[in-house]
Amino acid sequence: MIKKIMIILLLTTLNYAQQQTDIPWPTLANTDWPMIKHDPQFTGRSPYKGPQTPTIIWTRDLEDGIFSGPVIGDEGYLYFGTYYDYPVIQAFSDYFYCYDSAGNYVWEYNLGRNRPPQSGILIDSSNTIYFGSLDKYLYALNSDGTLKWQFETSASIVELAIPNIDLQGNVYITNGLGRLYSIKPNGTLNWDTTYENGFFQRSPVFSPDGNTIYIAGRDSNLFALNLDGSLKWKFSCGNIIKAPVVDTYGNIFFSTLSGDYYFYSIFSSGQLRWKKNDIYFTTRTVPTIDKEGNIYTMAIDTACCPYYPAVASFTNTGGFRWKYIFNDEESDDFWQPLICDSEGTVYVGSTFGYNYYAISSDGTLKWKLPLEFNNQQVDNTGAISKDGTLYLGVHNTSLVTNQAKTLIAIKDTSAVSVDENNITINEYSLSQNYPNPFNPTTTINYTVKENGLVQLKVYDILGNEVTVLVHEEKQQGSYSVTFNGSNLSSGVYIYTLRANKYILNRKMVLMQ
Repeated sequence: MIKKIMIILLLTTLNYAQQQTDIPWPTLANTDWPMIKHDPQFTGRSPYKGPQTPTIIWTRDLEDGIFSGPVIGDEGYLYFGTYYDYPVIQAFSDYFYCYDSAGNYVWEYNLGRNRPPQSGILIDSSNTIYFGSLDKYLYALNSDGTLKWQFETSASIVELAIPNIDLQGNVYITNGLGRLYSIKPNGTLNWDTTYENGFFQRSPVFSPDGNTIYIAGRDSNLFALNLDGSLKWKFSCGNIIKAPVVDTYGNIFFSTLSGDYYFYSIFSSGQLRWKKNDIYFTTRTVPTIDKEGNIYTMAIDTACCPYYPAVASFTNTGGFRWKYIFNDEESDDFWQPLICDSEGTVYVGSTFGYNYYAISSDGTLKWKLPLEFNNQQVDNTGAISKDGTLYLGVHNTSLVTNQAKTLIAIKDTSAVSVDENNITINEYSLSQNYPNPFNPTTTINYTVKENGLVQLKVYDILGNEVTVLVHEEKQQGSYSVTFNGSNLSSGVYIYTLRANKYILNRKMVLMQ
């Protein structure tokens, strides 16, 4: 009888230990969504219930698109930065905006250096707004939109390098050379450091007690650093592309894209807790964790070909729960960090411009909102407010100005619905390549509205021209072309369609 009671107590303790609580963080703004991924542990978990239907209550036209944000500040203000940045044709936009929760313009800040603020965003307890830019500066703005200070790093602060803040108010950010910076609240440097091949495009995450920084290496390994930047320990593993997630009890979760293709959980000591490779995991997203301790991450379903992307869910102790497979004809792909609401509903949008999804905690589709009508894509998390509104920032896959409906508010209400009659379709179109990722060939479809010169070119991620697929006069109509990347290295490439005054582009991934 005593043995039976002990077993019951042990099982009860294990179950209870999975329950998650919000970690108090006095230096972070006490708002509904004060930073990308919500909190310094990157849980991506809102304490509020998100929208149960894809009901758009308002949209606003930020003509250069939105890359990072919005986050939610004091009085429900929304903060976000522009997207438009295309060095190949020397076209840029460098504005940071504040709108209120009803979609009204409040203020804007012009960086003045012709490079957009594409990093993550963070608001501290003094309502100072922090973000980085491709111009290599970390900015601190006052809540009225005036500049508090700017700190110059040694290289561009690249897309979605998410800033974080410690319990002393120091702000942490990485730059394009892979250096991690610790900046004091007054804008002066504490220290900067790098290990091995650096932390390019990676983001720092804090332990629940605030004493340890976890950050992924550029090519492999997870590093644990002390607050002075010194190395605490290193966990050897494959390539973690963005960042891990840390739960209430200090357990760390992440997946690897190269080397071993595992989803890992390790202890705060750096020792292995468990690892899984039931399905092919990707790390272009950061996982999220619900209040029961369940983990949600992106994966590739390898049960059959073609290999579709999926959301996979595990218990906190590594038990497989379910996977939701995105097998739409559009072949969505997902690179932004995942978020969830108080009920474990996962919200995620296509990085290549098709749909935004809500997946229930049991692995069923709750709703799907088409984004294709504006060639829109999602490169960042949404933000959930206490009244259940989900705010999204999107941008066109084509690098054009005069973009429409790029700030979106979604909320359950019987009074407002999506007006399908107002959906517009671009008459010039460039479809996502299929398959994607590909090895080594893929097909690209495009549509031309009017007769004229058409160019379809492929560039690498640095803007260098790789090949010309089309350069000729075309009649109005739809076309298809095959791209063979057998002579190229694995990575992300951009393909661009130029037809008359229109310029459209998309990303594709070669995996040799």
